[in-house]
Amino acid sequence: MPGGHLATSLALAAATYQITGSTEAAAGCIAGGFLIDVDHYLDYLVFEEQWRRPSPVSFLRYYFTNRPRKLVLPLHSFELMTVLLAVILAHPWPLLVGYWVGAAMHLTFDVLVNGEHELRRAVAFYFFGYRVYNRFAAENLMKDLVVYSEAGTQPVKDFFLRWRSLKEDDRVEPAPAIQPTDPVA
Repeated sequence: MPGGHLATSLALAAATYQITGSTEAAAGCIAGGFLIDVDHYLDYLVFEEQWRRPSPVSFLRYYFTNRPRKLVLPLHSFELMTVLLAVILAHPWPLLVGYWVGAAMHLTFDVLVNGEHELRRAVAFYFFGYRVYNRFAAENLMKDLVVYSEAGTQPVKDFFLRWRSLKEDDRVEPAPAIQPTDPVA
């Protein structure tokens, strides 16, 4: 639900600015609520070894077709949130407080939305240690998913309009992987 994260982060940032008058706290809300997803892109480049196709469209297509094999996602971590909370208690910098509030909102929505439809153990998934225990393997962390028949064909549109990879009345099996063809003699 990336588009949903963008919308809710902007709303949270606006409310935060209205209440506090702090542009730093509002910017932190956007960073924590939306830009936290940069770790998906880092996973795509580093752990999925897709650095030869770094374009945002290729990245979105890859994720909307549910092809990740590894889910490291270091920013999506209750352990990190605990460390940040300890830092905030010692040094309540508005940018960091905003980040923490935005990230807390983001993770809450992730647990509620992704947990119901995509994850084997919704709350446990957001513990980094749980992902380590499962060797970051998507097959151990995610349910067996099917995707929209048109998934990945319009990744930018999907970014703003899709909040689930599944739709109960339009389920199809994923297309088989494309295999190299034998050379013609």
